[in-house]
Parts: sequence; C-alpha cells; structure tokens
Amino acid sequence: MNKLNYIRKTGTLMYRTLAILFLIAFLISCNNTQNENKSTSSSTLEKIKKNGVMKVGYIVYPPTVIKDPNTGELSGHFVDAARFMAKVMDVKIEFVEATWSTFVGGLQSGQFDFSIAATYRTIPRALAVDFTVPIIYIGNSAIVRKGDHRFHSINDFNKKGIKIAVAQGEASYEYAKEHLPNAELIVLSTADLSQPLTQVLLGRADVGMADAWTIKQFANEHSEVIDLFADNPIDLTPVGWAVRKNDQELLNFLNTSIEYMISSGRMREWEKKYDAHWLYPKTTWAVD
Repeated sequence: MNKLNYIRKTGTLMYRTLAILFLIAFLISCNNTQNENKSTSSSTLEKIKKNGVMKVGYIVYPPTVIKDPNTGELSGHFVDAARFMAKVMDVKIEFVEATWSTFVGGLQSGQFDFSIAATYRTIPRALAVDFTVPIIYIGNSAIVRKGDHRFHSINDFNKKGIKIAVAQGEASYEYAKEHLPNAELIVLSTADLSQPLTQVLLGRADVGMADAWTIKQFANEHSEVIDLFADNPIDLTPVGWAVRKNDQELLNFLNTSIEYMISSGRMREWEKKYDAHWLYPKTTWAVD
C-alpha cells in the first residue's frame, strides 16, 4: 500500500468513526431531552407533595366560587372540593385569582398548578389546556329588555345593528363569535359575568349573553329584563377543571378525585349547601 492510499483509507475511517460518535451523542441528547420533558410534564403532583402547597387558580363564579367583597374569603362548592383534596393530601392550599381572559396564560406560566374555574370543555380551549372529566353541565342564555319584541329566537340576534354584550374569553363570547357574525359584539374584559347584562339595563346593548345560571339569577333580581331561554338553554356544554397540556399525572389525580367526590355524594352535598342547581346526565346505579 502506497502512502497516498494509506492516508485516504485512514481519513475515511476517521470520518466514519467521527460520524458514528456524533450520531451516538445526538441520540443520547435526544433521549435525555425526552426524559427531561417527561419529568417536567409529570412533576406538578410531585412538586405539590414535596413543597406541601397546592396552588389553585380560580375565577369568581357563584355558586362554584364565591368571594366575600369585604373579607376576600372564598367559598362555593368547587372551593370546598379543592379544600377537601388538600386536606386528604395533607398540604396547604393557596388560591390565585384569574379572569376568563387570563386564566389560560396564568396556568401555562405556572402561576397556579391547576384551575377550578367553571370552564366549558370546548374544542378550541382543549388546544391550550387539558380538561378533567365533566363535573357539571351548563348552557348559555340571554337577556333583553322587557317589551323589546324584536327577539324570539337566537336567530333574531344575528342581524346588523344588534348590539350584544359578552365577557371576553367566556363561553358566550366564543358562541357569539361563531354563530352571530352579523351582530355587533360589545366585548368586556371582566371576570364579572353580570357586567355584560348590566349593559342592557344601561341601554348600551340590545342583548346580554352569559351562562344560563348567571342569566337566571340576574333576571330574578331585575324585573326590567327577561330571560329568553330560561326553559331551554342554548349550546349545552360540559364543565371541568383545567391543567397544563400534557400534565398527565396531575390530570389523572384530579379525575380520580372528582369521580370519588361525585360518586360518594360529597359534591352534591356541597352543591346543596350553596343552593346550586346544575344539569347532569341521568345515572342509574344497579346491582346485577
């Protein structure tokens, strides 16, 4: 073998060896990254147990979450459920307030571990967060001023010149954007779902939309308006709690906890405590 051929073969062997080493290093790096991502995505529950603190995001929405305006004290049947879980886990609980337009960002940025806001489980929202099993079911409704005979069905809203007040990020807002494109939306950045309804009282909107429970309560307190869909809410949707995407360990824990609290009757007891009346699928228990 002449010297030139020897150099060529040696160089080729060296390049092949380096290429193999580079490939091995790359595969190890990818594996470590996958393990790291897996650890990160499933570490929330371990972090809660290790630190002894469970951070819970919430949005004021009676009777699931009630906030005393004088003391700031929280109550409501979702709050009672979260406190029950914390007690069983033997950890402290910290509540972090959010709004319908900020709770997803607060969850994704780690301001709280999960959200007990009564959130509609919709397809667009499922792209941003993961939801627990349904806890309750809620439909949407609307109020108009009494004596305003323009409105008899949801189709009467979808006309130019009709002003509809909604809360940004709330389910009625999403519904109106999709189904009422011809109407003019008055979008309010607020966690108080009565604010869009107040716009009707003030004459700033023709229609105020919110969930059926909020609409019913508001209509009962203000004789100047009527609840158009009191007996037949539109867009019936399941409601659950939310966790960060791919936080499967925590999601499994919450699902198990919710199913236990429902099947044991605790959730219904807390609802009765706050005079809550939600819709549920009819369930019959039988022994074969």
